[in-house]
Amino acid sequence: MASLSLPAQLVRTARYTRGAPAQFTVSGDGAALLYLRGRTGDEPAPGLWLLDLDTGAERLLADPVRLTGDAARPRGIEAYGTDRAARLVAFALAGALWTVRVGGGETRRLPARRPVADPRPDPTGRRIAYLRKGALCVIRADGTEERVLAEPSDPDVEFGAAEHTSATLPDGPRGHWWSPDGTALLCARTDNRRVRRWYSTDPATPDSPPEVHRYATAGTPNPDVTLWLAPLDRPLISARWDRGAFEYVVGAGWDVHGPFAVVQSRDQCTVRFLAIDPADGRTTVLHEQRGAHWVQLVTGLPVRTASGALLSHADLRGTRHLAVDGESVTPGRASNSAPSSVSTGTTCCSPAPTSPPRPTCGPGAERRARGG
Repeated sequence: MASLSLPAQLVRTARYTRGAPAQFTVSGDGAALLYLRGRTGDEPAPGLWLLDLDTGAERLLADPVRLTGDAARPRGIEAYGTDRAARLVAFALAGALWTVRVGGGETRRLPARRPVADPRPDPTGRRIAYLRKGALCVIRADGTEERVLAEPSDPDVEFGAAEHTSATLPDGPRGHWWSPDGTALLCARTDNRRVRRWYSTDPATPDSPPEVHRYATAGTPNPDVTLWLAPLDRPLISARWDRGAFEYVVGAGWDVHGPFAVVQSRDQCTVRFLAIDPADGRTTVLHEQRGAHWVQLVTGLPVRTASGALLSHADLRGTRHLAVDGESVTPGRASNSAPSSVSTGTTCCSPAPTSPPRPTCGPGAERRARGG
């Protein structure tokens, strides 16, 4: 059998990423590990797997090819969510909502209206929140009582999406978060109506109309991102802060102490951690970080511990430190590289960056592009 050339291997394996485990979740009892991967190094459709940490046995929980019945054009599971104990898993596949019980039972397709995106079970495992065409929806885990909690009033408005939250959240960009008791959600609302339109055409089809894209370049209006509390038994409640000064939502969530948000000024020089009152949406500044040129965001920070201590980072004397309630807890000896993320309960001490990053889209891009 003739061997494949290197370019052909890169295409077939998606640069050697297919078949590699990703998106790990440890079960509440610490006995199992959930993750996504393909069966082989060239399979384009990753499935949901479970690894028994006691025996080392691996089990395929959800096979996308079998579930969709389309082996010719396989579509994989791109993401999944679990309840607090990681006993109920929900995922979207081919536009449908699916669930599987880790302890046993068949994979089940729930009768939710399509297309479904970003399903997230509540921590208690009773309900599942998901997105559908910009609306935030909820359905019971048994497939009953589907309803819409928040619906956009314009095609350029969507609930449940906040792209810049990937800057601090360890599980990537998210836009909706359950309360610990599963009775309410915190959700983002993104209004793109003021964002500049761009038009692109396909030279191969000159008779086709141009496609319209919304994209905020440096110095132009950004999407208007707000946060809303969505109780299951009451109308939406707006979270209020100085959005004129802090227009970027770079993190959010709902821990045991309540809902919170991480917001950033457009010049990227100030970041605030805000506590949100779930009763009326008022916010309180719990932590503020300033930088002379910019504040470098670190994945996983800032975050509150179960005891209420606030973990953050601080760049002091050319070294990056982990801080607890504003005080550095990092030993004095620096390591060789700056961390790209921090896990709760660890300390770090590494060289802080000494020059601005290259201009990119997102928070502070227009300021860096101007060199100021």
